[in-house]
Amino acid sequence: MTSRDRVKASFAHKQPDKVPVDFGGFSCSMINAICVKELREYYGLAYQPPRINDMSTMTAYVDPDLADAMGCDIQQLYNYADTYGHINTNWKEWTYRGETVLIPDNCIVKDDGTGGFYVYPEGDDSAAPSGHMPAGGFYFDNIERSPEFDEDKADPADQLADFPPVDDDQIAFHKKIFEETKGLNRAFQVAPGGSCLGDANNIPGPNVKNPLGIRSISEWYMAPLLYPDYVHEVFSRQVEGAIENFRKYYEAFGNDIDVIFICGTDFGSQRGPLIDPRVFTEFYQPYYKKMNDWIHQNTEWKTLKHCCGGIFPILPKLIEAGFDAINPVQCSAEGMEPQRLKNNFGKDIVFWGGGVDTQKILPFGTPQEVKDQVKERIEIFSKDGGFIFNTIHNIQANIPLENIVAMVDAIKEYNGDK
Repeated sequence: MTSRDRVKASFAHKQPDKVPVDFGGFSCSMINAICVKELREYYGLAYQPPRINDMSTMTAYVDPDLADAMGCDIQQLYNYADTYGHINTNWKEWTYRGETVLIPDNCIVKDDGTGGFYVYPEGDDSAAPSGHMPAGGFYFDNIERSPEFDEDKADPADQLADFPPVDDDQIAFHKKIFEETKGLNRAFQVAPGGSCLGDANNIPGPNVKNPLGIRSISEWYMAPLLYPDYVHEVFSRQVEGAIENFRKYYEAFGNDIDVIFICGTDFGSQRGPLIDPRVFTEFYQPYYKKMNDWIHQNTEWKTLKHCCGGIFPILPKLIEAGFDAINPVQCSAEGMEPQRLKNNFGKDIVFWGGGVDTQKILPFGTPQEVKDQVKERIEIFSKDGGFIFNTIHNIQANIPLENIVAMVDAIKEYNGDK
């Protein structure tokens, strides 16, 4: 099988010849820039400063040569714009934790006066900073900058300022990546944008110069109960725009795209769901279903949902809403035991992740403990297809190189490639 065949078989819940693998194949399966540099050195690849895919997470592109070395089967059409509205087309050097990395040319980074850094929406420092990396930090945190929400003056359009429609430049950007990598025969994943309903990463409006609406994360999670009509109107309008974006991508790519990343809204915490499943059913499920239905009725694409935490009670509703795959499969959260997930939902949804615990084992375990867990998780999740190996969310900063290598080696050993 080619990589693309392997991924398609897994989505069809058929046993592929090998376990499909993803590192860097979409925005929640990325690798921290310093780890990317170390991996390139370990695998003897040519030196090049890591290109930052998103300043908020400080994750970097997994270029095709590194993807080959790690046995990857997914090719991402990388984000045209990052969390802060920086455009990923031209690059400049910046020093991140003592290492040279490449950041978007329109990104402005300024000292905060205490050893940390600020970034600005769309690189415009005439606006208030929208991201902050504290001294000694690894990531940029979003800054809440909006005035207090006034229900009497509420305008749902304010909440949609974060999601500009797809334009020709974005399509051309993704076309270029597609043309450069289509010969690799990997499955293609893309996130057209505009379809994430209430994603905490977007709520503060980090790419908007003057964000209005509900921009407090805590208030947004209460909004369905406090301002139900407002939330329904925001989601209704957003879904209309998202479907128009899907239509533009289908016109440009047809079925050369394999997977669409729909949304990264989290509904789970370490101890279980963040919201009552009944709230999910009323406020989220209908809008997810409308997007998934359009895709499944008009394309051959498969749809991917990211959702951290203990979401066992919500998983059936995500399946009913039409999602084909769920990530990151946080097995360390309450109720998310691997065998339980596979037994209950293995025939209905693809588990994209769950391959190794990133809270304890990958950062703090021994290489042997990493290998043992990787092989155990593959045994559980890969039976009869429906599995794409990935860590539980991005590979974070300061993960020991030997543990990342042990993980990759364990996958290759299982797949008979080593």
